Amino acid sequence: MSMSITDPLRRTALAAVVAAALLPACTLMPQPAPKLDLPQTSATTPAELDRWWESFRDPVLDGLIAEALTRNTDVVIAASRVQASRATLDLVRINRLPDVNLSAAGTRSQYSLESPRPNQPRQYNNVTAGFKASYELDLFGRLSGQRDLAREQLAASRYALEALRASVSAQVARAYFSLRGLDADEALLTQTLATRESALALRDKQFAGGAISRYDLELARSERASVAASLASTRSAREQAETALSVLLGRTPRELVEKMPDRGLALSTLAVQPEIPAGLSSDLLARRADVRAAEADLAAASLNVEVARTQWFPTISLTAGLGGESATLGNLLSSSARTWSVGAAVAQPLVGLLSTRALVAQSEALRAQVEQTYQQAARQAYADALSALSAARGAREAMNETAQLTDATRNARDLASKSFEAGRASRLALLDAERQWLSAERQLIASRLERVNALVNTYQALGGGWSGRIEAAPEEALESAPRAAN
Repeated sequence: MSMSITDPLRRTALAAVVAAALLPACTLMPQPAPKLDLPQTSATTPAELDRWWESFRDPVLDGLIAEALTRNTDVVIAASRVQASRATLDLVRINRLPDVNLSAAGTRSQYSLESPRPNQPRQYNNVTAGFKASYELDLFGRLSGQRDLAREQLAASRYALEALRASVSAQVARAYFSLRGLDADEALLTQTLATRESALALRDKQFAGGAISRYDLELARSERASVAASLASTRSAREQAETALSVLLGRTPRELVEKMPDRGLALSTLAVQPEIPAGLSSDLLARRADVRAAEADLAAASLNVEVARTQWFPTISLTAGLGGESATLGNLLSSSARTWSVGAAVAQPLVGLLSTRALVAQSEALRAQVEQTYQQAARQAYADALSALSAARGAREAMNETAQLTDATRNARDLASKSFEAGRASRLALLDAERQWLSAERQLIASRLERVNALVNTYQALGGGWSGRIEAAPEEALESAPRAAN
């Protein structure tokens, strides 16, 4: 509907509405995050921290982590939370815009003869149409505060998603390494069982020929049964590890049965990795997505206090309308049918001030809780990193020592075998040497597994698994600078 506004009063009223809409709002000043007592750090961040799993040079591991980051249930749920936070921010932005409605209505009425209306037909029509607009002035920063609050909540959800993705990446790597360790243990026990069965078959023949006693035969049987029992337990653990990894990858029930996880490099190859630089990097808190999420939660809690305080102030709303009203649709656009209105409303809470006081107190108490959570997240980040770096050094040294132990027991077994064949050593001495060698080999597998898991834990503790920042859409303008570095 096209209408020209020629009345000076209407132009003045419209100008007043526009000018009021452009008035700057008060800027909320939330309480800043507390300064943290941080140590002096000088270590550099490992170059491969973003995608640390690629340092193991195992394409199968890369593929499994990529699958988990796409299909893992927890990751999918966290991504949905981000979408919900983004929608909340969009809704808050929309609520700051003027509310404009186009309305049209038509009625046919009949008035009572008990209340006659001279010169008017008893039955008559009424047709109305027009635009109605309303706008709340943000003079005290309530609406802009709600927008900033929604931004921080969106940032917190996105950091939480990155923290979860980093955690899932580490879980997949540890589950994969555990599976490869069980594979190695199963292969070792399978080979040892074959040797024990061959020895038992030989002892059966020797016993039947009277060359050995029943004690020697039963001893061979017990050695074979011991290895077979260990193999059965390891095989069962390996099957359970396959299922656990598949669940972590987000595979369907059918895939759990029909599709086993692929294998890549052997554990002995995976354990040969360069050492992570010792010491804590200066950007540790900025690298830790969980700390960034806690920081964003704290910023949101601070803004929530300020938004609650704006409830003390009145709300000021402007309204304007432009339209037409006529008895017939054909005359609705005529100048005589035109209607307009402008208005303003101020609402100041009175009894509601008591509830506002309680709301502010509640928000301040919540902020105090979130501040403690943020400080605890920072403390835990440094504790995790220190523990992980120490564990990584210890695991490397233990693996090296265990490798030497395995070499020594292997040499001792070979010497015992030669001495037994030459008649210079008893069968018990040979069996004892074989037991020590088998135990050392299994211990070496365990130490290699501990080594790679320690590397994973260190990468995770240093904030690995993501780029260290969240890419904001242009309209979001989210802060990406590390406020946690205070």
